[in-house]
Amino acid sequence: MNEEKFTQEFVLIFRTNINSKRHVKSIAHLLDGQTEILKWNIDLSDIDKVLRIEARQPDCRPVISLVQQAGYACEELTD
Repeated sequence: MNEEKFTQEFVLIFRTNINSKRHVKSIAHLLDGQTEILKWNIDLSDIDKVLRIEARQPDCRPVISLVQQAGYACEELTD
């Protein structure tokens, strides 16, 4: 029997003011450097400039802090 290690993933959604490819590139190294972030993308065509993150933990605060330290607005989008 093949046993795979199961890692729970969480989807975190944020509203930002990241509105250009240049801005995305400016934070890419910050997001890529976080071991808790598995995947991320920013929808520049959405009015809310949505940052979508697949993470190993459900806490939004570290992401918000990281994006804000880079000089951008970031808040969690809830249902």
